[in-house]
Amino acid sequence: MSLAMSLRSRGPAGSAARTAAVLSRFGVTAAGMAGRLDRYMRLLSDLGVRPTWPTTACVLARHPALLRGYADRGAELALHGLVHGDHAVLDRRRQRETIAKAAEIFSRAGIAAVGFRGPYLRYNDATLEVLKELGFRWHSSQAVAFPMLASDPAQARVASYGLALRLYSAHDAASVAARPRLRDGLVDIPVAIPDDETMVERLRLEGADAGAQWVHMLDRTHERGDLFTIQLHPERIRELDGALRETLTAARRREPAVFVARLDEIAEWWRRRSRFSVQVLRAGDGRYRVRLDADDDVTLLVRGCNVEAAPWYGNDAVAHGRDLEVRSARVPVMGVSRRSPAAVGALLAEEGLPVEVSDARDAYGGYVDVGAEWRESEVLDAIDRAPGPLVRIWRWPRGMRSALAVTGDIDALTLRDFLLRSWETRASAQAGRHRS
Repeated sequence: MSLAMSLRSRGPAGSAARTAAVLSRFGVTAAGMAGRLDRYMRLLSDLGVRPTWPTTACVLARHPALLRGYADRGAELALHGLVHGDHAVLDRRRQRETIAKAAEIFSRAGIAAVGFRGPYLRYNDATLEVLKELGFRWHSSQAVAFPMLASDPAQARVASYGLALRLYSAHDAASVAARPRLRDGLVDIPVAIPDDETMVERLRLEGADAGAQWVHMLDRTHERGDLFTIQLHPERIRELDGALRETLTAARRREPAVFVARLDEIAEWWRRRSRFSVQVLRAGDGRYRVRLDADDDVTLLVRGCNVEAAPWYGNDAVAHGRDLEVRSARVPVMGVSRRSPAAVGALLAEEGLPVEVSDARDAYGGYVDVGAEWRESEVLDAIDRAPGPLVRIWRWPRGMRSALAVTGDIDALTLRDFLLRSWETRASAQAGRHRS
């Protein structure tokens, strides 16, 4: 991290503390970090979990055999920039050059990177355009901030955490669905905050307190059917291995189950799910024919429908069949008022719900009526409150309630790697200015 970025995100005191922590985590050789990566992999392997580790390409170029070994053991290595620079301040031309060069480095190392995470969780519209052009399948740089389990009385810690949220341009989990979005072929996968950096170095949460915070976030995502993308950099595994184990153990015990997967697997599911469809056809006399066109691992939910189904979660059940007849006075779809923006219908469709635009509120099993200044949470609340009848393609496969991924950026393996970051970032920025 450059000095300017460190001061911006942490302030002078936080930057000094960060420097001391770095000196304790990185050594002259990669042996120390290899030990941390091995510890990380063993913990995950014990629980049947495989991670996604976004890796800076220049670090991969210096340590290809070591990092390729973790890919061979089941870790997904994604692209984390050519150097550890701020993509939010780069224009399209410079990002096209650097991301393409980084992809070449991955290819030479025998690793096909299909995903990208911006350093500092920062990106801009040009980043997304370049990723689509280069054929990447997923992008995971958008932070979503979840509520803290308990307020921190130390105002300095609260202020430092606030700096991080502003740096990341974090969305509020109370206002949005923490789930993937498919945008022109690129799957946008959110990252959960607080992550390891904000908990350990800003809020000073470790041990039981850190575990309690992450389990609290797991509870919230499971209740809402959301995705919990854990961010734990390998250099902090010693401080947070207990918290990670506690969270994953709790996830394995949840019913309905949690879909635990790497980010490439989550992106592939979301892309495949986008091709599924459920049709509701009027058959007359209060009868509706429901037809599902989807792969076998789809989850078709029904609410308030007189069909064969297994109890699942809340008022929803999992339908047994793929061709159903529903008898009801109301249409088993979500109605949307004519004044509601078109984006509302698009949101409902990505939520797996069949939609009709109409002002006949009482004719449907669920209904949304919002104005131009609508919030995503309003639509999600309307879905939750809908009495039914409703049919819906659920977010996750095989009857699973929510999803979880374990990720951690590899920014450096040695002290030299870390010290080179500022120089590499400046050199890259200067090269971009000279070309311009």
